[in-house]
Amino acid sequence: MNTILSIVQAEKTGQIESKMIKARQMEEIREARRIEAEKKEDEKKARLEDVKDSLRRKRNKKTKPDADEDGLRVKDLIAAGSKAKKASKASSSKKKVSFA
Repeated sequence: MNTILSIVQAEKTGQIESKMIKARQMEEIREARRIEAEKKEDEKKARLEDVKDSLRRKRNKKTKPDADEDGLRVKDLIAAGSKAKKASKASSSKKKVSFA
């Protein structure tokens, strides 16, 4: 009777140990996934910062003034002239919608 009990107890102990080993392996896998996710997030942030910097550089290049003697920018005068024509045309002809 005691031998049977000791055999059953040894099997239970082995099962518990294998469960603990499996739990450790799963924890290592979770840790590796977390580290990989952090690396990807850092790479994503770095790419985003690079894009932001390039856009800032482009914006700074565009904002350099092309001023003439009066201090007005040529591009602004051209844009204002074309916008004025479009605005007056749009206000004179309104679209009408009828419902049946």
